[in-house]
Amino acid sequence: MKQIAIVLAALVLLGCEATPVQNAGDIKTNTKLNAGIQLPIDVSVAYYVDKSKPDSKINFYGTLEEATDLVTKDLFATSEPLNSKSDFDYLIQLGAVSDWDFMWGGYESDLKITIKNRKGETIFSREVESKASGTGGFYDINAVYNAFAKSIKENLIHFLNRSSSNLVVPESDQAIAFSVKDFFEDISPEASGTGFYIDGEGTIVTAAHVVSECIFIEVKHKGQTFTADIAKSSDLLDLAVLTTDYANPQSVSINKSVEASLGKQLFATGFPLSNLLSDYPSMTLGNVTSQGGLKGAKGSFQFSAPIQPGNSGGAVVGFKGQLLGVVSGTLNQAMMLSESGTTSQNVNFAIDNVLLTKFLDNGGFSYSAQEDAPDFESASKSAVEYTNQVLCYL
Repeated sequence: MKQIAIVLAALVLLGCEATPVQNAGDIKTNTKLNAGIQLPIDVSVAYYVDKSKPDSKINFYGTLEEATDLVTKDLFATSEPLNSKSDFDYLIQLGAVSDWDFMWGGYESDLKITIKNRKGETIFSREVESKASGTGGFYDINAVYNAFAKSIKENLIHFLNRSSSNLVVPESDQAIAFSVKDFFEDISPEASGTGFYIDGEGTIVTAAHVVSECIFIEVKHKGQTFTADIAKSSDLLDLAVLTTDYANPQSVSINKSVEASLGKQLFATGFPLSNLLSDYPSMTLGNVTSQGGLKGAKGSFQFSAPIQPGNSGGAVVGFKGQLLGVVSGTLNQAMMLSESGTTSQNVNFAIDNVLLTKFLDNGGFSYSAQEDAPDFESASKSAVEYTNQVLCYL
């Protein structure tokens, strides 16, 4: 009997997990949509969820994104998460910080919604409290999701009731060219990697995972910052090509006949640990240690030059200045310790030159094939000139 009582008490404390709402039309709101408003509204919207988190607060940004996606797709003709190529009529910016209410149970969230037009003008802004039912217990994220969805729908209905008749976007506004960065007053890059110029026209190669989730991208070269656009990207190959307006005069030499042969001496240039180290590129030396990637994967090779977070996307170059590959990552130490009971040192991977040139050729990108550098010093000096830092704004 005592054991049964303990189990029952635990169930009361944990509660029953809420069922996530599947259809925005099923969400009941206190405010009703004005008669005559036909859904979906024939405009395109992009949405951006603030991922920053004040001290001692919780940020359910992933949950907020999912709730926003559900509601906006029901209300507007086109809806997508903001990215570097977004072209929208209106931008919906959201942010929420949450705390657990120990007195009554459930999460309380301060939710802010701001809507801007293509000119960057704020046309709607509200701050509200979103309360998730405590019956689901501390780990019931579904309750938070449902509360967010209801609050978002409630506020967007307020917006549509007030503004729907004015949401026809003038042709003059549709012709406005804008930068995504212009819609943010104070935003800093949340991640960074490395890239390198492949021609004299401002074309840069980096790793796809460096830029895949960015809402906009910048390239920093010798203290100057330039906006960059993704011209081609492949998550499968982990390669991306960026274009900028800055035509850097120096570029890496890419020769299809150059291979990463076993034991070949090389160096990697990049911007590791950018939040701790200087803005000047660093260089490490090593060798090709295997002509295959993780578990012998083709199209990549293993090398020993030490790398750190921030090196991804950088050039791996032979001592004669010819490109061997693109830094893709390093062996996860926690995984190694868990699976084998030991750690490894300088087990790093790069996409090889052969795969890169096929990727570039398929995209119609040109690149320069230059003569061998006379010595290592000349090759490393050139690397500093064509290497840049890639800044990712999330």
